[in-house]
Amino acid sequence: MFFPLTFSDCLAAGHPNVTVTALGGASAGRRFFADGAHNVVPANISDVPGLIASGRLAIDIVVLQVSGPDHAGRYNAGLGIEHLHAAIGRARLVIAQINPELPWTYGDTAVEPGVIDILVPAASPPIELPARPAGPIERAIAEHVARLIPDQATIELGLGTIPETVTHALGGKHGLGVHSGAIGDGIADLMEAGIVDNRHKEIDTGITVATMLMGTRRLYRFADRNPSIHIRATSYTHDALVLGNFRRFVAINGALEVDLTGQVNAETAAGRHVGLVGGQMDFVRAANRAPDGRSIIALQSTSRDRTRSRIVARLADGVVSTPRAEADLVVTEHGIAELRGCTLAERARALIAVSDPSFRSELVKASERLL
Repeated sequence: MFFPLTFSDCLAAGHPNVTVTALGGASAGRRFFADGAHNVVPANISDVPGLIASGRLAIDIVVLQVSGPDHAGRYNAGLGIEHLHAAIGRARLVIAQINPELPWTYGDTAVEPGVIDILVPAASPPIELPARPAGPIERAIAEHVARLIPDQATIELGLGTIPETVTHALGGKHGLGVHSGAIGDGIADLMEAGIVDNRHKEIDTGITVATMLMGTRRLYRFADRNPSIHIRATSYTHDALVLGNFRRFVAINGALEVDLTGQVNAETAAGRHVGLVGGQMDFVRAANRAPDGRSIIALQSTSRDRTRSRIVARLADGVVSTPRAEADLVVTEHGIAELRGCTLAERARALIAVSDPSFRSELVKASERLL
């Protein structure tokens, strides 16, 4: 079994007849890699369709949910399409669960009836993914991030509480566009308020583009038959040539750790796979290459229990999700660190300044040893 990302807990992690491979252990997927990450496939999202099409990621059976059919007999993948078209093209069996509660969305979500081998009814409504309530730390980070987003920018938002909280901090912006891997309820709010209107996007003008909806029924109802939202395959949303069209592209992504040189670990914590590369590198590179683009890595300065700094001298597990050569902006609740074009010594000073005050002295000592 392969999945890029899963939020479902319906599959047993220790099933004796199933081997699970995945891009990482984010969300509900982490239980599959509690005993080791030997079946993790470290890959950028943009690479997945090609890996499937070439047979390097072997696909025998595709299971997906659809709504429909419409008057022409077509079904619709609703919440997301990701790499499903590539997988369907390689699979020997396609099983579609019909879920009438899925939204009907525009973009690449049409599924022709001829590719489906078995139709079965879905047993439950589509999964909902409400954002974890934001606290003062997340709100402080979001306010710093919002200061970095100019009017008329096209934004990308990664996964988690902080990106969703950022949407609540954008109330004073004008003319924003969205081209993202995922969108949540906050983007629906911004679209309804007219803050996200996509009028200034160089491509897909007037349209919010994403590869999946990750929110609640509020988002699903808003997206249902809404021509201003298009759900596109990752071969489009994460493609370098597509992303190269944007002049003012701002990528907002998270991290588990950032070291004093600007290297980002978004995959492991204390030796366990709890994240994934995902689309971070695809969007970071696009933002760094856009003429007026910015790449933002946003994270809390410490672990949730405040016992560990997440600005570190060295990445503990040696896992680099985004290299220091792509570092631009790192944001914590303590401020903004500007890294692009800076020396290693300048980077260390900037990152220590946005670390938690209780860890700064030891980071200073570490930087003196390292640099």
